[in-house]
Amino acid sequence: MKKVIAIIGPIASGKGTAADFLVKKGFLQITMSDFLRIEARKRKIKPDRHYFRKLQAELRRKYGANVLVNKAIDKIKNSKKEKFVIDGLRDYRETKYAKKKLKLKIILINADPYVRFVRQRDRARHGFSKTYHEFLHEDSKENAIFDFHKTMRLADYTIISNDGKLELYNEFKKLYKKL
Repeated sequence: MKKVIAIIGPIASGKGTAADFLVKKGFLQITMSDFLRIEARKRKIKPDRHYFRKLQAELRRKYGANVLVNKAIDKIKNSKKEKFVIDGLRDYRETKYAKKKLKLKIILINADPYVRFVRQRDRARHGFSKTYHEFLHEDSKENAIFDFHKTMRLADYTIISNDGKLELYNEFKKLYKKL
């Protein structure tokens, strides 16, 4: 049986750092937004958060609510690998569906909003909030769109990541021994 772990969390909470830990342990990483990036490239549109939300809504209307998670499930089922980490599930229905279909463990990585804002600002990616007020607005919008407050309740484990990568890595290392 394949082992699948999902890393969930709000914007800039440390999901990528947690996923990197699992990749070093031999897990194949599946990042949900990569499916949107591929579609954006096909359409020759520069990817950003705003467009990703629109694109995701369009794909769901056209192909069903679980269109993206089904792509991840197909990738897992068709792979010879035995261990997978899914990074970036946000939508409640999609996460609940994935948990049932893949019997996955869900780990919530979270951090205080200001800590996440600073991390996001320091990444300097295109299409992200420039001010703390904009960040809070964007965060609130994503929570509403994806019912993320409900998604977080699906987590089997929670790690608070306010102190940086090393602290998160150490906390994740302790949790990994329990998995």
